[in-house]
Amino acid sequence: MPFLYQQYKTLDLSLKTYYPPGQEVLAKQILQVVERAEQLLEQLLNLPKPELELLIVAPADWEFAPPDDMAAPGPPSTMLPYWTDVPTRPTLVVPEQLDEILGEATPEKLALLLYHEITHAFLESDPRPWPDDNPLWADEWQMQFAEFWLFRQIHGETEHLTITADLHKQFAEIFEPEADGKTPVTVRGFDWYEDTTPEDYLEFALLLEKFAIDLLARYDASILPRFLERYRKETPLLSDEVTLMLSEVLGPGGEEWLENLVYF
Repeated sequence: MPFLYQQYKTLDLSLKTYYPPGQEVLAKQILQVVERAEQLLEQLLNLPKPELELLIVAPADWEFAPPDDMAAPGPPSTMLPYWTDVPTRPTLVVPEQLDEILGEATPEKLALLLYHEITHAFLESDPRPWPDDNPLWADEWQMQFAEFWLFRQIHGETEHLTITADLHKQFAEIFEPEADGKTPVTVRGFDWYEDTTPEDYLEFALLLEKFAIDLLARYDASILPRFLERYRKETPLLSDEVTLMLSEVLGPGGEEWLENLVYF
């Protein structure tokens, strides 16, 4: 069933925005977040702002939101922001209420999720090709890195891990190394399968979050566009090849530093 846009209010500002009746304040707040992030990503990635509309969806209407994938008949099962260009126009879809899987819903968590999906929109609008085949982490670290960089630029030197402290407490065991010196699941060891649960993916996202924060503590944001220069080619890539590519971007000592990360 197509989304019932006609039942929503609209704002025709920098982005055409659809929102549930009574949520104009929320719509303007989200639009402000998106606009600021777009300005910074234009400068960092040297890419123009992507074509984009904003759709804020009431919980009762979530099942009718646009699909996030050509192969899927509906929106994600979890109510989280996502970017989609299905069926016709690039859209940033934002739930009016965040899914309870994220624990306590805070403005900071929402901002992080929005920054992740705005970065997704920029990367999808980049005309350079994607690798024909590549490991999941190779794409995902880019968006995690950019979202935390954006948060730091916009909100200041806030302690990033406090934003998701409740989730880190809930999933504390995923950060504890085992006998082999690595965590039970690693960034490079995770993959998506048919039976992968939202909780499984959340654990992967938390590990990537730690990776992004550690990268930002050691390197500046220029590593992302420099990585993309090498990465955005049609050549298939194995995980070890992406690791080497990233380590070369990081410079001397980069490969050793990566390999010493217990979650990597």
